[in-house]
Amino acid sequence: MQKLKKILDGSITFFTCSLMLIMVLLVIWQVFSRYILNSPSTFSEELLRYLLIWVSMLGTAYVFGRKGHLAIGFFVKRLPNKAHYAVNVFIELVLILFAAIVMVLGGTKVVMMTLGQISPVLGISMGYVYLSLPLSGALTIVYSIISLYEFINKQKSKDIQKDKINNLNI
Repeated sequence: MQKLKKILDGSITFFTCSLMLIMVLLVIWQVFSRYILNSPSTFSEELLRYLLIWVSMLGTAYVFGRKGHLAIGFFVKRLPNKAHYAVNVFIELVLILFAAIVMVLGGTKVVMMTLGQISPVLGISMGYVYLSLPLSGALTIVYSIISLYEFINKQKSKDIQKDKINNLNI
């Protein structure tokens, strides 16, 4: 599971950093064309908007994978061990359910509805812009499954160690 997570992290990092580089170059072009050439670029503003959507959605999935999202762990850490375990499993399952229903299913519906809509300047299907939503949802689900797997295995190893200690004390 760690290998899969490492591959996902590297892929998302490479893709989002590449998009950010393109965005920086587009902003430079936009400023240059507006103030030096006195002819603002029309495609760069629209493309920047769409790339920002992609970077944001993929970045969201990446942050979930790194457990860098906003969480209120103060109360969960104070719970007894079994309750702590149950709450963490419940949170991951709710996250998987949310990502599956809202992001993947809802996002797929949005993509299907917007495939026929064409962006005004670039002339691309808006479905490609909104494709970032179900893709981000799928990545979030994969990251949550990995997190759930790691948490359950960590808990099992703690229980095994506790049993060994109890057997030694007998």
